[in-house]
Amino acid sequence: MPYIERDSQGRISALTASAGAGSEHLPVEHPEVLQFLTTPEGQGQGDVSGMEMLLSDLKLIRVIEDVIDLLIAKRVIIFSELPVPVQQKILQKRGKREKLFGGGADILGSDKGIL
Repeated sequence: MPYIERDSQGRISALTASAGAGSEHLPVEHPEVLQFLTTPEGQGQGDVSGMEMLLSDLKLIRVIEDVIDLLIAKRVIIFSELPVPVQQKILQKRGKREKLFGGGADILGSDKGIL
Protein backbone atom coordinates (compact mmCIF):
# COMPACT_ATOMS: atom_id res chain seq x y z
CA MET A 1 0.00 0.00 0.00
CA PRO A 2 1.82 3.11 -1.11
CA TYR A 3 1.80 6.35 0.77
CA ILE A 4 2.39 9.48 -1.24
CA GLU A 5 3.90 12.85 -0.60
CA ARG A 6 2.88 15.84 -2.71
CA ASP A 7 4.86 18.85 -3.89
CA SER A 8 3.71 22.48 -3.69
CA GLN A 9 1.65 22.06 -6.89
CA GLY A 10 -0.19 19.03 -5.48
CA ARG A 11 1.60 16.49 -7.67
CA ILE A 12 3.01 13.28 -6.25
CA SER A 13 6.67 13.81 -5.41
CA ALA A 14 7.44 10.57 -3.53
CA LEU A 15 6.08 7.08 -2.84
CA THR A 16 6.82 5.31 0.44
CA ALA A 17 5.86 1.99 2.00
CA SER A 18 4.93 3.53 5.34
CA ALA A 19 2.99 6.58 6.46
CA GLY A 20 4.94 9.71 7.27
CA ALA A 21 4.12 13.24 8.31
CA GLY A 22 1.87 14.77 5.68
CA SER A 23 1.61 11.61 3.59
CA GLU A 24 -1.62 10.13 2.30
CA HIS A 25 -2.56 6.64 1.22
CA LEU A 26 -3.54 5.89 -2.38
CA PRO A 27 -4.08 2.45 -3.93
CA VAL A 28 -1.31 1.35 -6.28
CA GLU A 29 -3.77 1.32 -9.22
CA HIS A 30 -4.81 4.95 -8.63
CA PRO A 31 -4.23 7.00 -11.84
CA GLU A 32 -1.97 9.49 -10.06
CA VAL A 33 0.23 6.71 -8.68
CA LEU A 34 0.43 5.02 -12.08
CA GLN A 35 1.30 8.33 -13.72
CA PHE A 36 4.04 8.96 -11.15
CA LEU A 37 5.47 5.48 -11.72
CA THR A 38 5.47 5.82 -15.50
CA THR A 39 6.53 9.46 -15.89
CA PRO A 40 10.16 9.95 -16.83
CA GLU A 41 11.90 12.12 -14.24
CA GLY A 42 11.73 15.81 -15.02
CA GLN A 43 8.85 15.63 -17.48
CA GLY A 44 5.50 17.25 -16.80
CA GLN A 45 3.32 14.84 -18.76
CA GLY A 46 2.74 11.18 -18.00
CA ASP A 47 3.95 8.57 -20.44
CA VAL A 48 0.62 7.15 -21.61
CA SER A 49 2.23 4.18 -23.34
CA GLY A 50 4.18 3.41 -20.16
CA MET A 51 1.00 3.51 -18.09
CA GLU A 52 -0.81 1.28 -20.58
CA MET A 53 2.10 -1.16 -20.45
CA LEU A 54 2.05 -1.20 -16.65
CA LEU A 55 -1.71 -1.89 -16.59
CA SER A 56 -1.27 -4.58 -19.22
CA ASP A 57 1.47 -6.23 -17.14
CA LEU A 58 -0.71 -6.20 -14.02
CA LYS A 59 -3.54 -7.88 -15.92
CA LEU A 60 -1.18 -10.46 -17.39
CA ILE A 61 0.17 -11.30 -13.93
CA ARG A 62 -3.39 -12.14 -12.86
CA VAL A 63 -3.82 -14.43 -15.86
CA ILE A 64 -0.52 -16.18 -15.11
CA GLU A 65 -1.67 -16.78 -11.52
CA ASP A 66 -4.82 -18.47 -12.82
CA VAL A 67 -2.79 -20.58 -15.28
CA ILE A 68 -0.57 -21.74 -12.40
CA ASP A 69 -3.68 -22.65 -10.39
CA LEU A 70 -5.05 -24.58 -13.37
CA LEU A 71 -1.77 -26.48 -13.89
CA ILE A 72 -1.74 -27.41 -10.20
CA ALA A 73 -5.40 -28.50 -10.29
CA LYS A 74 -4.75 -30.66 -13.40
CA ARG A 75 -1.64 -32.10 -11.67
CA VAL A 76 0.64 -30.94 -14.48
CA ILE A 77 2.83 -29.34 -11.83
CA ILE A 78 2.96 -30.22 -8.14
CA PHE A 79 2.73 -27.27 -5.78
CA SER A 80 5.16 -28.77 -3.23
CA GLU A 81 7.83 -29.12 -5.92
CA LEU A 82 7.88 -25.39 -6.58
CA PRO A 83 10.67 -23.47 -4.80
CA VAL A 84 9.63 -22.46 -1.28
CA PRO A 85 9.73 -18.69 -2.03
CA VAL A 86 7.39 -19.27 -4.98
CA GLN A 87 5.03 -21.32 -2.81
CA GLN A 88 5.02 -18.55 -0.20
CA LYS A 89 4.22 -15.85 -2.78
CA ILE A 90 1.41 -17.91 -4.28
CA LEU A 91 -0.10 -18.58 -0.85
CA GLN A 92 0.20 -14.93 0.19
CA LYS A 93 -1.49 -13.79 -3.01
CA ARG A 94 -4.28 -16.36 -2.61
CA GLY A 95 -4.83 -15.24 0.98
CA LYS A 96 -5.05 -11.60 -0.02
CA ARG A 97 -7.44 -12.39 -2.87
CA GLU A 98 -9.64 -14.48 -0.57
CA LYS A 99 -9.71 -11.65 1.94
CA LEU A 100 -10.59 -9.04 -0.69
CA PHE A 101 -12.91 -10.98 -2.97
CA GLY A 102 -14.02 -14.04 -1.03
CA GLY A 103 -12.60 -16.36 -3.69
CA GLY A 104 -14.97 -15.29 -6.46
CA ALA A 105 -12.44 -13.47 -8.60
CA ASP A 106 -11.07 -16.27 -10.81
CA ILE A 107 -10.54 -15.04 -14.35
CA LEU A 108 -10.66 -18.56 -15.79
CA GLY A 109 -13.71 -19.49 -13.73
CA SER A 110 -14.62 -22.98 -12.74
CA ASP A 111 -15.27 -25.89 -15.05
CA LYS A 112 -17.29 -27.75 -12.41
CA GLY A 113 -20.58 -28.97 -13.72
CA ILE A 114 -19.64 -28.66 -17.41
CA LEU A 115 -19.57 -32.41 -18.03
